Amino acid sequence: MQWAIGSVVLSGDRARAAGLWVAGWAGRPALFCAAHVILHANLVNEAHVADVLRWRKRKGLTQVDAASLLGVSQPYLSLLEKGVRPLTAELRNRMRVSADKDRAESSDDRFRAQLSALGYPGFAHVGKSRSRPRPDSLLLSVLSSTDADARVVEALPWLVTTFQVQLEFGGMVRHAKMRNLQNRLGFVLQLAEADTTPAGLTAVRELERARLLQEDTLCWDSMPGATREWMRVNRTELAEHWNLLTRIRREDLHDAA
Repeated sequence: MQWAIGSVVLSGDRARAAGLWVAGWAGRPALFCAAHVILHANLVNEAHVADVLRWRKRKGLTQVDAASLLGVSQPYLSLLEKGVRPLTAELRNRMRVSADKDRAESSDDRFRAQLSALGYPGFAHVGKSRSRPRPDSLLLSVLSSTDADARVVEALPWLVTTFQVQLEFGGMVRHAKMRNLQNRLGFVLQLAEADTTPAGLTAVRELERARLLQEDTLCWDSMPGATREWMRVNRTELAEHWNLLTRIRREDLHDAA
């Protein structure tokens, strides 16, 4: 037994419930409400099916590969795509994490190419981006990342040291405060010893006045809990001052000079 309501086809128990509603919904508000709920559930399920299919095709994955990423079997994924199995909150979160990782990897590729174009020795082997980025814009873009390649983050002091004359410190400070990045920027500027110049010192002092008390990472927001505990104990005084969980030290940055 099947019923078609608009573009939605109901079958089985859903069709029987809808049939009762069509046959005599007048005077039977409970059946009307039940049919409405069923119709809504079917529409939501169709949207979930589209989400799963769109996610898999956008990533160019086979059902086997997609199932592995989501931690389910290939037959189960097939049932998900047919709407036979529900798309749980846990599975939706796994899809989101996978998409976020793709975006992060894409951003890291761009950052590496841009640093190569600016002459960073650590990425001399990487293909250069077509256009040279503004050093201050690149710095803020990396600092805005939730999870960036550690090698990209380690290049930031070099970026400040090498292009210090070209940096618009005032503009960087304003943008950092708007994005709550003042602790990250302040740490990187001091790590690069930018505060030894008048413009850099003014920027650091302004960032100091706006320093956030909330603990943060240096572009590693997915840091595991155990690592966070270790970082709190073993971070440098500078990192502790800026409430950052990081072990980056100037003496470890071979390309910073």
